[in-house]
Amino acid sequence: MNFRANLDYLHRVLGHSPFIVRLAILLRNQAQCIVNHHISEGADSLKNGEMWLVQLVAPSSFVFIDVGANLGNWSSYFLKSAPKLKKGILFEPSDYTFSKLKDRFSLNKEIKIVKSAVSDKLGEMPFFEEPQAGETSSLVSGVSNSKSIKKIVPVTTLDIEVERYGLEYIDFLKVDAEGYDLHVLRGASSLLLAQKIGIIQFEYGRAWALAGSTLASASSMLENFGYEVFLLKKDGFYQIDYKVYGEYFAYSNFIAISPHRVSSLQPYFKGKI
Repeated sequence: MNFRANLDYLHRVLGHSPFIVRLAILLRNQAQCIVNHHISEGADSLKNGEMWLVQLVAPSSFVFIDVGANLGNWSSYFLKSAPKLKKGILFEPSDYTFSKLKDRFSLNKEIKIVKSAVSDKLGEMPFFEEPQAGETSSLVSGVSNSKSIKKIVPVTTLDIEVERYGLEYIDFLKVDAEGYDLHVLRGASSLLLAQKIGIIQFEYGRAWALAGSTLASASSMLENFGYEVFLLKKDGFYQIDYKVYGEYFAYSNFIAISPHRVSSLQPYFKGKI
């Protein structure tokens, strides 16, 4: 018997031991935590590359869209960093956060706030809203905390909304839909096909598993539209080898760059992680 056959035989024998199986699961989980920390920079936007990216691209941006704006902290930072800005559209289905956004940006005529969730179809869906602008309110069941309240909210698509507002081009799209990010991207298929979005930032994490979404599906779709997909870290953009890491479902932000924006951002490409 060769080495692989011997190893397979050993695995099958050990697989009959409940103790060994529990130990293997424990080791696997700890190993996955190590991998996750290697990939992820954490959720602090000042340290994980999010604010660095805003500083990099906002000064030359005219239009941005923020899907899942919450209290508008990211949008406020982008607005302050974008002296040429003509339009910013914020989507937020939560009653509480929508009200807060209206107050916060009441003096900013270039900002439009839409009280709706975003997906790949038009209609209505259950939304699990956390109190006091909880950051994990979601269309995905099981993502939000135990205090969340189930509500029915309107749902739209980016293709529909961009046409409604007569926008020819979006410099930057930020998607933070707590697991529904892939559906948001699918709802922008016409925009992606025409490459009318320059740069896309979307969040990936545990909620994707509950939504039945995968990084592989998102990357494949975006690449088929001509975009290059990178992992965002604090010092630049990294290629992630899916064959090595697979679906790790830990908090990360990914960037999709359209062909005509690649050359301007190439100095920040850092190679494979």
